[in-house]
Amino acid sequence: MFSLKSAVLATIALRASSVLAITGADCYAAAHGEGFHPTGGFTATGTDLLRLCKSQDASQGYTNNVLAIPACVAAYTSQSVNEVALSLGCQHPDTNYNGTALPHLDFNIYAQIVGDCAWDQPQACPITQQNFIDFIYNQIQQTQGKDWPSSADVVIGWYKYITDWTKTGDTIPYTNFDDFLHYA
Repeated sequence: MFSLKSAVLATIALRASSVLAITGADCYAAAHGEGFHPTGGFTATGTDLLRLCKSQDASQGYTNNVLAIPACVAAYTSQSVNEVALSLGCQHPDTNYNGTALPHLDFNIYAQIVGDCAWDQPQACPITQQNFIDFIYNQIQQTQGKDWPSSADVVIGWYKYITDWTKTGDTIPYTNFDDFLHYA
């Protein structure tokens, strides 16, 4: 059965790979696909996080260093990585937001997620489910908290999607989380 959500996500995945190929139709699809997560379902929370990301990216001059903006990291985890890249590219087509073109996740953002143990040597502590939930809810609060998830299970589903992708068990080390943000 044909579904608009499936068509939007397929279009987003195909077009996000090349910033130069973005068309008006792609941007229409991206705008109407905002908030969809690959595990299924729409959340206004994801849309709000993406809007905050776009606003903060604009205030920083449209660099492709969006993985140094907490709201953008949250947006990349709350919906399809390709969808976020395409939506940002529609806002500023001269900047490549495709995951493989992005710099690595700013380690200070990672430290915001996991806490002081990020600086432990020789290896930083991994992200736990509770770290992730706290980070997402903190970012939602930055949106003035108007669209909260219907339950924590929504955010837990996003976390499970990442742990399934990274195949790292119940926690997510920095390198694997960075890979997810670039290649998922």
